[in-house]
Amino acid sequence: MIVITTQCFAPKIGGIESLMTGMADAMSKTGKDVLVLADGQKTLSDKNKQYKIKRFSGWKPLRRRRKANYLKEFIANNNVETIYADSWKSVEYLNQLNIKIIVLAHGTEIPKKYFDKFYTYLNIKKMRIIKSYLNCNRIVANSAYTRDLMIASLNISFDKIKIIHPGIDVYEDFINKEDRENVKNIINNAYPIITTLARVEKRKGHKFVIKAVSKLKFKFPKMLYLIAGKGPYLEEVKKYVRKLNLEKNVMFLGWITEPEKSLVLQNSDIFIMTPIKVGESVEGFGMVFIDAAFHGIASIGTKSGGISDAIIHMETGLLCDEGNQESITHNIEKLLSNKDLRLKLGKNGRIRARDKYSWNSKVLEYLRL
Repeated sequence: MIVITTQCFAPKIGGIESLMTGMADAMSKTGKDVLVLADGQKTLSDKNKQYKIKRFSGWKPLRRRRKANYLKEFIANNNVETIYADSWKSVEYLNQLNIKIIVLAHGTEIPKKYFDKFYTYLNIKKMRIIKSYLNCNRIVANSAYTRDLMIASLNISFDKIKIIHPGIDVYEDFINKEDRENVKNIINNAYPIITTLARVEKRKGHKFVIKAVSKLKFKFPKMLYLIAGKGPYLEEVKKYVRKLNLEKNVMFLGWITEPEKSLVLQNSDIFIMTPIKVGESVEGFGMVFIDAAFHGIASIGTKSGGISDAIIHMETGLLCDEGNQESITHNIEKLLSNKDLRLKLGKNGRIRARDKYSWNSKVLEYLRL
């Protein structure tokens, strides 16, 4: 049996949620007996899975200890082959287990400053992370950036880390007529369409794209920028749109379902997300770029964190200088003005995504560990 212990799991929406749910689905399809220990309340969708899901709720510190204690008891009474964990937090209390533990690292949770007496909190966090990783046999980094960050910040051995880019599934087969009509009404006669699918927070860089739209709308008067997602920066971004009088060129979709996401991408000309580093927060990889590539859509990103692993510059998309408005505006205009280049990058991205990132093949990389 394989046990997956995770704080992030469907039906919650997010990159790690999609990764851990996809991993469980894919491992189960290979014939493995899978048990998922997940946070949150039990849901109706849990019953539709081909594997068992046990939920843990309550105050987070106690919840993590209860989950760890349950797992220790479960291992003592069952034949568990391997434990896969979504992050160091899920293995912090799993010390002294005589079983193989593989933990994922995403970049965002790793402290990035050099530590001294002025960074007491960060230093404590660093010690907790290192201690947690000592409980593990292997660490899976989601990008070369994350691997190098772990080596530099935490002094983790190179040999203990394996880079595996996340896997992905596309839900094109589950799109219904109502979803198609909804997206059709959203887009109407707008052209070109550029899209961002991401939590709306400062480091995702929505404002850079909005500023570019304010410059380019004179050349592309019917252009529409779709922003899907919610987050703490949403009202600030909406205020910025109003300030630049872009209400007709920017539309906020909120959270959307997986089938709706596929439809939006199918109808987009460019996918764009232009992250920057904000404090300790950085983009570890950028799975949404692979999602866009699956749909044959060229991407624009920034040279931030692990994004250069997700986008191959001038092959599957374009990379801009981080935080550089001129670079971002120029690259959007470049792709919108050159349909042949746009289609070429989208086609290349689709081939790469389906060859390297589908769960059918990606799950084997995790199982080989």
